Amino acid sequence: MATTYPASIRFDDLHALRVKGRASDEAYAHMLGISDAQAADRRAVLTGAGLARHREGRIAFTSLTPEGRELHATLLAERLDDAERRRGVEDALAAFLPINGEMKRVFASWQTRPDGSPNAHDDQGYDGSVVEEAATVNARATALLRSSSTVEPRLARYADRLDAALRRVQSGESGAFLRPMSESYHDIWMELHEDLILLAGRERNEHDEG
Repeated sequence: MATTYPASIRFDDLHALRVKGRASDEAYAHMLGISDAQAADRRAVLTGAGLARHREGRIAFTSLTPEGRELHATLLAERLDDAERRRGVEDALAAFLPINGEMKRVFASWQTRPDGSPNAHDDQGYDGSVVEEAATVNARATALLRSSSTVEPRLARYADRLDAALRRVQSGESGAFLRPMSESYHDIWMELHEDLILLAGRERNEHDEG
């Protein structure tokens, strides 16, 4: 039997906060593919229902309450009962893991030169070669996400976000690759990995690192 909950409460709205943990309205908007104003409206619905709490201040954010996490777990379990959807996500996760291993090596190359010294990003040739590698791996990842979006539409948003972040890096915005809490490529990649694990009904372990 399906869980009864207000029609204004969407699984994606809860799920984005479950994946992110704590999200500003801007980060929430990116995850849902909507405007900041729409994101503020969506989180107001959740806070009004007691499913999320919003903290104002210099670093404002929204997170799920215990009730929100409980409802999310219930709705996720219902989605996992859809055998076709679950199989599609499990297949996507299995295909993603080796790509994740490749991208982790690219991240490491961005931070550290082959001789082990920190990358000061003062060598355009070296940084350019790393970005080329990132673009190659990104193409594989986004192709997988778009093909998998037939069973889990939310995955297509990750493909769009990854492409957008990569374009920022390619245009010379070096921080768009690894800078935390900035819709950087790394931020999005980590959210994607966590999302796939959750949607597959898995607990993260060493086999999920690729």
